[in-house]
Amino acid sequence: MKEIFDRYSGGSNIMVLVLDFETLDCEEAVATDITRSGCRIRDTSHSEKNKLIGLRLSGLDKMVKGKIRDILEEDVRVSFLFEDVTKREKRKEQRRTVSIAASVIPGHGMPPVSCQIVDASLSGCRFFCNQLDQLPDTIALRIPGMDLPVGGSIVWRANGYAGVKMNWQFSGKTEFMAAKTIRPPSLAEKAGANGSRKKTLAKQPHIIPAR
Repeated sequence: MKEIFDRYSGGSNIMVLVLDFETLDCEEAVATDITRSGCRIRDTSHSEKNKLIGLRLSGLDKMVKGKIRDILEEDVRVSFLFEDVTKREKRKEQRRTVSIAASVIPGHGMPPVSCQIVDASLSGCRFFCNQLDQLPDTIALRIPGMDLPVGGSIVWRANGYAGVKMNWQFSGKTEFMAAKTIRPPSLAEKAGANGSRKKTLAKQPHIIPAR
């Protein structure tokens, strides 16, 4: 953008193509007063404030997204909206490479099918399955270490791999506080943590020690 600014800044008038994202209509217009943050557009049919448009300027490989900020008597003032690649990458959910032997529960009376989870994130995972074509879109995953299967939806399939959106069921605060089996440790249990943990737990067999 620096080269464009250096070339056209000031009172230069240049021809631009203006794209309407809503209708995909494209028109020729004149851009002037180009700065690093925006420009003015003359001879345009757009007169809606805050409307998003695309600007095609000669010398730029990509279109510039803009927003109409002000409607003036003879032109419109446009602010450039540059995509921040760093911020965009941060918004992407981090996916971790894993290798987990799991099973898919298709439902409808069908037996579980083996699969291999290869990457995972909070919202979903990707797995490989030799019998992928036999699986419905709505499934449940039984993952080692979890006592309950996790529901999910297959959102894409390719070459034996499937992308799954996980339907995690998180407890609400009200549910958590109302659970009768959840309570703060007693004074005796706190004391047991200092050296007599096993003895204390033995007196209260209904408490399962953390692994």
